[in-house]
Amino acid sequence: MEMFSLSEMSLQHVPSYAGVTTQPVWHGVHNKPAPGLLEQLQTSLELAAQLQIFSMAIGKLLPLTSLQMHTAVGEFSAPGSYPGAFEYRSMLVLNEQCLAELHYQSQTPFTALLQRRLLELEAQWLFPLRNALIVTRLQQLALKDTLTGLGNRRFFDDAFAKAVLLAERKQQAGALLLLDLDNFKQVNDNFGHHTGDDVLVAVAEAMRSTLRASDNLFRFGGDEFAVLLTGEDAPSAELVAHRLIKAISQMQICEKYQVSASAGLVAFDGGMIAKDLFSLADEALYQAKMAGKNVVRTGHAKAPTVIRA
Repeated sequence: MEMFSLSEMSLQHVPSYAGVTTQPVWHGVHNKPAPGLLEQLQTSLELAAQLQIFSMAIGKLLPLTSLQMHTAVGEFSAPGSYPGAFEYRSMLVLNEQCLAELHYQSQTPFTALLQRRLLELEAQWLFPLRNALIVTRLQQLALKDTLTGLGNRRFFDDAFAKAVLLAERKQQAGALLLLDLDNFKQVNDNFGHHTGDDVLVAVAEAMRSTLRASDNLFRFGGDEFAVLLTGEDAPSAELVAHRLIKAISQMQICEKYQVSASAGLVAFDGGMIAKDLFSLADEALYQAKMAGKNVVRTGHAKAPTVIRA
């Protein structure tokens, strides 16, 4: 079932789940406000903050162990959530738009009285939640490349600065990978920009299918891409880069038009600023393009090394 997407939709009933208490879809029946809850929810337009406020209110009713919220813009869990013995699910619907599905878990059963009180609390969340979803969606759109759905340059600048700062403070490894497509210009020149767009979309799909969901993927514009690796993937960044450009070259449309990718890589764990790290990766990418196609080069203080796909 499709969630809230800035467009109206019609919902009738929540499907049944085996072993799970399920209520009909709630369509905005007016109930007595929970004292103070509406005002608290209106203090923030951040979904995670609203979920935490709401979970604290629910915690006054029953020993809640977990509260998860599933929306069209992401999934969120209340801080400290852990599995409980009983589960209850609820849909939040406003003006025939499904805003979210809530998954409650508790150590005690969800009686009819508790379900009624949950409905009363949920009633207070509908309008603050709708506003937060709209703001979140607009923020996401502002940070994404419209063609590929990858992060744009603005998103990259912010994410890279944060990753470098985290590496400096906690000595957490990170790696930056810059990619540039080989032979892409001739696709646009010979077959048109529509075909070129199809190639770019295929490259983005290859990146998503090759890398983990937690990795940050970006398109700067044209045929320039970037990958930001953190945590356990950073030490093996060269292998990741090698695997990535291989996956791109094996996409059907890339094989058809002989499009591949060259990449420049730089690893970091503190001690350098973002601007210098980007320059190293950019220089490594330039060296890779000069060395040939389908090549990865690693930038560092000394001479870069070469890996061929």
